[in-house]
Amino acid sequence: MINGVHFDLPYYTYGILFVVAYLAGLWLFRRNSIRLGLAMPDLVDLSLTACISSIVGARIAYIVLFPRYFNSLRDYLAIHEGGLVFYGGLIAFIVSMAIMCRLKRLSFRQLFDVLAPSAALGHAIGRLGCLANHCCYGAPTTCCQLYRLPDDPPGLFRHPTQLYESIFLLVLMLVLNQVLSRVYSRPVRRTGLTAAIYLALYAIFRFAIEFIRADNRGGFYTALALSPSQVTAIILLLCSTALMAYAIRYPVDTRGISDEQS
Repeated sequence: MINGVHFDLPYYTYGILFVVAYLAGLWLFRRNSIRLGLAMPDLVDLSLTACISSIVGARIAYIVLFPRYFNSLRDYLAIHEGGLVFYGGLIAFIVSMAIMCRLKRLSFRQLFDVLAPSAALGHAIGRLGCLANHCCYGAPTTCCQLYRLPDDPPGLFRHPTQLYESIFLLVLMLVLNQVLSRVYSRPVRRTGLTAAIYLALYAIFRFAIEFIRADNRGGFYTALALSPSQVTAIILLLCSTALMAYAIRYPVDTRGISDEQS
C-alpha cells in the first residue's frame, strides 16, 4: 500500500497529487484563455476559489453521506487520507464561480467553458491520488489482474476504477479542448456548449462505472438499485442537456463587440 512519500514533514501522495492537479489545471486555464483571446482577469483568484470551494464541497458531501466515520475534529480535517465526493465539489464549484462572475462582471457560461478542460485535467490527476490512497476502488475481477488492495487475499484482483476514470478524463480533456477551440474560433459562439458536453459525458461515464465500484457507495435506492452518485448523474445529465440546448438555441454574436457580456 502506498501510504505516502515521507521527508522531514509528512507529505502524502494524495495531497501531493492534489497540488499537481491544481497547478496543471491553472496552467491549462491560463493557456486556453490566452490562446483564445478571452478576457479572464484574476486567473489565480478564480482558480484558487474554484479549487478551495471544490475541496470544501466535496468534503461536506462525504461527511453527509458517511457521518459515522467522523468522531473528532481530526477526522473532519484529515483530507489527506481521502474522503471527498466529486459531485459535492462540482456543486460548490458551480456556486462559487457564479458568485465570482457576479462580483467580477464575467460571463458565467464563458468562464465555465474555459474551466471545463482544466477541471477534467485536474480531476484526472486527482483520481491517481485515489489510486495511491486505495479509495474509490473497483469490484473483484478476473479479466484485469493489475490492482488489488493491501488486505485482499492472494489471487484476488480488482477493477482499477480510479485508473479507468483517470484515462477517461484525460481523453475528455482533449475532446473539450477541441470543442472549446471550435466554439470560440467563430464570431457566433455557442457559449456554454463546452461546459455542457463536459457535464453530460462525465455523467454518462460516472453512471456506468458505478456498476463496478465496490467501495462504500453511500447506500442504494432499493427501488432502482442505483447509488446516490448514479441518481446524481441522471440529474446532471438532464441539466447538462438543457444547457446544451440553450447554448445551441441562443448563440452569442460577438461581431461588433470586444468582450462577451452574456
